Amino acid sequence: MLELTIINCVASALFLTGIVNVSDAPGFYVTFPLAAILYGMFLICRMLQKDVVEFDAEHHHQHAAEHHAEPAKMLHGHEHHAPAKA
Repeated sequence: MLELTIINCVASALFLTGIVNVSDAPGFYVTFPLAAILYGMFLICRMLQKDVVEFDAEHHHQHAAEHHAEPAKMLHGHEHHAPAKA
């Protein structure tokens, strides 16, 4: 995502300074706001990266603990069955 931000910043700088003439295609001026949006998304992803890793690790440990507990219940004859729906 950072690469797209840099590419859009460079392209928009070329358009805004007049080095590349895009007067025939004003749609190219969308690159500057697009670069800002992509940079914002990049920063948000960077800030949340640590939390996502912690959440994934916690979820993995809970999932592993649940699957570890199920075979032990079956061995001791305490298997729990959900009631059938009518």
